[in-house]
Amino acid sequence: MKRFATVLTALVCAGAGAAHWLDLVNYTDLTTGFITYGPYWVRYAVLGLLLLLTALASLMVPRRCAVHTGSEPVQGLLCLPVGICFAVLGGMRLNSLIQAFRQTEQAPVKTTGLDNILTVLFFFSALWFLLLGLSRLSSRSETPTTNAIAGIMGTLSLYLLTIQRFCLTPTGVARVESILDSLAALAVLLFAVAQAKNAYLYSQRGGAWLYFTGMTAFLLAACLALPGAVAGYLVGEVSHIRLTEALVLGLCGLCGLAAAFAAAGRPAVSPDPAQDETQEPEPSAETAE
Repeated sequence: MKRFATVLTALVCAGAGAAHWLDLVNYTDLTTGFITYGPYWVRYAVLGLLLLLTALASLMVPRRCAVHTGSEPVQGLLCLPVGICFAVLGGMRLNSLIQAFRQTEQAPVKTTGLDNILTVLFFFSALWFLLLGLSRLSSRSETPTTNAIAGIMGTLSLYLLTIQRFCLTPTGVARVESILDSLAALAVLLFAVAQAKNAYLYSQRGGAWLYFTGMTAFLLAACLALPGAVAGYLVGEVSHIRLTEALVLGLCGLCGLAAAFAAAGRPAVSPDPAQDETQEPEPSAETAE
């Protein structure tokens, strides 16, 4: 039943992505980002219903489920191209920065310290996803690295990317695509953090949150934001770097879908008092008296 609900939710998200593409090419001015037909709040209402659907589907995942054991080849095979694309994205941004410094005939391209830091952090994200993919392909239950520093460094680029899109990118509620881009970065960030926690902490709790963040990343990054970036690229409004950025987040969304399927397939387990730190100890006979 949980797998069926997950498949149904994924199909609804994919259908929403197809409908969003039709809305982009027919009822959106891709040069400005404004809607040309219909109120913009209808798009947000539909998005809210889709997020509600993913939240309801995540309720089917038990609060306590079996921890990650053994290999998960689908997640591993998806994490490897994510790492490669992060490395390509970092290389493209680094090449752009080098060309900006070497430019002499024209006015130099202005870059911010945040762009420079983000470029470096993309390489850490590439390394992290490659290590995570290799650990998921391994037949043994092992963490990607001996400590969680690599996982923390691997998600820092998503933190800065989310801040950049929410705070530094010109946007507004009427520009639906800009809002979707920001929400996609936030969704991938939440999923990446949940995935890193799942990789290092063998906890029986958190399966429902991993499911919800994974499906939300699939919906926002792979089904909604990526088609918007492709449509903008076709009309010359999106650069190669921004398109690659959207592709990386879209692949992270596919990883989220795989993680949601994996979480839905884990059986429920009974509470373990030895591992439950929040459980109060049973009163002794002397205390009871």
